[in-house]
Order: sequence, then structure tokens, then C-alpha cells
Amino acid sequence: MSINYPALEAFYWAAQLRSFNKAADRLNITQPTISYRIRELEEQLGVPLFLRKRQLVLTGEGDALVRYAEQMIGIARNIDANIRTRNTRLPTLRVGVVDSFAVIGLPCLLDTLDTRFADTRIAITVNTSHDLAKQLSEGLLDIAVLSTPPHYENIELELLGLQEVAWLAHPKLGLDAGIMSETDLLHQRILATPAPSNLHLLTTSSLRGTVQLALRLNYCNNLNVIVRMVEAGSGIGILPTRLLQEQLQQGKVHVVRTGRDLPMQEVFIGCNKGSKLGALKRITSMIREISIELAYCK
Repeated sequence: MSINYPALEAFYWAAQLRSFNKAADRLNITQPTISYRIRELEEQLGVPLFLRKRQLVLTGEGDALVRYAEQMIGIARNIDANIRTRNTRLPTLRVGVVDSFAVIGLPCLLDTLDTRFADTRIAITVNTSHDLAKQLSEGLLDIAVLSTPPHYENIELELLGLQEVAWLAHPKLGLDAGIMSETDLLHQRILATPAPSNLHLLTTSSLRGTVQLALRLNYCNNLNVIVRMVEAGSGIGILPTRLLQEQLQQGKVHVVRTGRDLPMQEVFIGCNKGSKLGALKRITSMIREISIELAYCK
């Protein structure tokens, strides 16, 4: 079976934006074209991908397909970046983004960069703030979005905003009845990104001194997978609330109250002080505009 790429792309953006109209605007096509392509994809796969209510809701099959669509669109971008622009005379812009920004804003950032720097090869790196800061310091990146990064003398940081983090859980786990103790949390599967990462540090600091933590803590280096697992009720974790904003509003997940507030995470745009790339100020402004548009930071 050969999957139609335009149909997959239409489905992906409709799923991300929860709207056929917004997906049409994103792809510069008409809303009926979006509807036709998605209907064509559903017929080809033999399953419904959306529950068409007042707001689009993914079916189980649609939710599973989103991850494959994301991978295929990423592969298509890599082909475009590395094959079509293989001309070594083209300048390269090396951009790093922390994983939480990638989940929310990377597609929009890529589209904007591709439009405004059409004659430039865009090389994107998604990683933890610790690894991105190290690469930025070593001159392997030109600019990066970082969350509470480690200090490097040769990195210039500009505050992008603050990001709220909290313990999040699915209602079926029963953690929404009052203040939860460490013991209550440690009865659950706890999900975090590996060290060194901010989420790992926040998690271990919140449950410091508990021997059981080593038995309950599960590591995953893909933040989006952690988000999906928390949403499904397969575990709990400290996450940026922006990543599950819609689910929080709908009551599909909730903030677990522990009696202790977690610190707001500072998000920065970082540049190597020695960089001579003239476009860094323009790119910084672009990142700031996207962050405001998508309400990534407060």
C-alpha cells in the first residue's frame, strides 16, 4: 500500500491544530481539499481518524498515525535539507531546540526558516538543554532554545520567558483527591527524561530521600512519548503544563497537588558569543514571535 504524502500531511496538521480550516491555512490550500485528502486517507486505511464533533478529536487509530506521520514529515524535511540543498556552497544555519519547544513550535519554526532563508540549509538539532548548551559552547550550533541551561562563559543568553511545570496525571489514577504525599506518588510509575536533564533533576529533587524512587522511576529520552504515556494514564511525571494544555482544560489530565510548588523554568535563546552570523538577531526575533503566537512561555 502506497500512502499519499499530501493526504498524510493534511492529516498531520489537522491533528496538530485540531481544525481543518487551520490546517488549510498552514498548507496554503482550501478547507475542502483538506477534507478530501483526509477522507481519502481514511478510505485507504479503512479506519476513521477523527471523531468529527464541535472540535476535532483523534480516534485511537488517528492517535497512532500521528506518530508515524510526524516521522515521515521529518524524513521528508531531511531529504529536502540534505539532498536538494547538497550544494556545499550554500550557507548552513545550525539551530538547536529543547525537546519541549520541539513538541510545540518546531514545525512552525521550520516553516518560517524555510521561507525567510530559502537559500540556506537549515540543520535542526533536538536535544536536552544540557547537551544543546554544550554544543553551542563548542561552536557546533549557531543558536538554540534552552530551558534552564547550565552556565557557559561563551554563551550569551536572552530570556524568552518562563514555563510552568507540574506533576501531571490521568484522573483514573486517583491522584486528584487533595494533597498527595511522596508515598502516594511512589505508588505510581514515574516518567522522566534521563540525566542530565531538567525534568530528571526536578523529579529526583522533588522525591529526594526516598529509597523507592529508584524502583519507580522510568526513563525515556523522547519527551513526546512521556506526554503520550501520561495522557494515557500509564504513569505520572513532571512536565511543562503547556504541553498538555488542551487535555488539562478538558479534564483528561490534571495537576497533582503535592503541597510544594515547583520552580518556574526559565527559557532562553542562546548564542555563542564568538559567532559572526549576521542573521542571529533576525532569528531571535522569529523565535520570540513564534513563542508568543503559540503561548509557549509566560
